[in-house]
Amino acid sequence: MKRFIPLFLICFLVMPALIGCQSKSEVVKLPRPVGTVAIAGFTNPVFNWELLAGYLPQEGNPIDKKVLEKLDAKMVEILGKHDVTGYARPAITRQCQEIEVFENMGSRREAAFSYWVKVGECMTSDYILVPQILFWQDLRGMKQADLNIQPASVVIDLFLIDVNNKRIVRRFHYDETQEPLSENLLNAGKFFERGGKWVTGLELADEALENGLMELGL
Repeated sequence: MKRFIPLFLICFLVMPALIGCQSKSEVVKLPRPVGTVAIAGFTNPVFNWELLAGYLPQEGNPIDKKVLEKLDAKMVEILGKHDVTGYARPAITRQCQEIEVFENMGSRREAAFSYWVKVGECMTSDYILVPQILFWQDLRGMKQADLNIQPASVVIDLFLIDVNNKRIVRRFHYDETQEPLSENLLNAGKFFERGGKWVTGLELADEALENGLMELGL
């Protein structure tokens, strides 16, 4: 029992400071893009050449389509919370996503970028928001402390593309695996913001979209 006392004292003394620091590091919201915006449906690249930037944690690892549908719904929900209106919803933009195809370009990354520009042109929008889910691992096991638990882990990229000028103007990257408080006291503020419990993959995605959309000005 005595060996747990130092950890308790550390938590008791350090926790208020950590939580205070966490509350001060608020997300900076950029100005809202001027013009029409199309929101693409979530895609799950399974090969690196499908990405607009970066690399996949693991290639050839597809995600259940039901997860993509839930992420699309979550996107619309959070845009509503942010009072964003007048945009083309993922369900509409998906029609253009299905019409357009990847073409052979100078490089595979150029092909991916060209594809999304064409989707934006198909939507006749000034901007297109491209959300990509690169990795998804949902919570498995009990939500209480459990040695056999598999924590939720999510990697999401959000790209805001200027369709007319054919360039990526903003990018948000989210890579989060929940850790128990005992393994990283520096994340104490984040741990308690999540209710001091294990969260699901969808809850991490909610966090990603909440912060990411604000950083993109949406």
